[in-house]
Amino acid sequence: MNANNNTSETSPRSLNSPNDHAAERVDIEAEVNAAFDESPLVEGNTPELALIMGGAAVGKTRFRRKRYARGYVVVDAGDIFIKLSRGGTFDFPSHLEKPMEVIGSSIARRAVRERRNIVVELIGAEFEPVDRLIDTYKSLGYRVNVNYLRADLEQSWEWNINRSENNISAYYAEPYNRRWLMTAAAKCDG
Repeated sequence: MNANNNTSETSPRSLNSPNDHAAERVDIEAEVNAAFDESPLVEGNTPELALIMGGAAVGKTRFRRKRYARGYVVVDAGDIFIKLSRGGTFDFPSHLEKPMEVIGSSIARRAVRERRNIVVELIGAEFEPVDRLIDTYKSLGYRVNVNYLRADLEQSWEWNINRSENNISAYYAEPYNRRWLMTAAAKCDG
């Protein structure tokens, strides 16, 4: 990951992909809009930040897709990377880091600005960054719901070895997800 990952508030509408095998362009606005469903804004109610935490291959994504499929904005670098890769096989984050950064930070900012329900997957191995995230969102008026998942070792092992190419572990996505959410909160608060 680059040390210089500051994303400006006025992000470009589209970016060229260095992987120009199809001369494709990334439509940033369309990618951001796709993260928002038609669920109404959380007016008069307290928005929720749902944290899905647990070790690698315990079923966080399965749980998220089942429990939080509607009414929540997903902040997930892995999902964004997979959409941007358009079926290609690349190391995470590779040449897709720049558009992934712009899209992910834009999704987080818009979700916080509109006071949407947000869901994110984290390993949560480091206490302080997760605690800071929780405290920050509580100070913004969010209700924080922590879902900690476990799976037996055999099940986790099976899920992990059968993980498809289209599945990026929260282990790799978490630093992006946390940073985007913390930056969005700072912009909203300041």
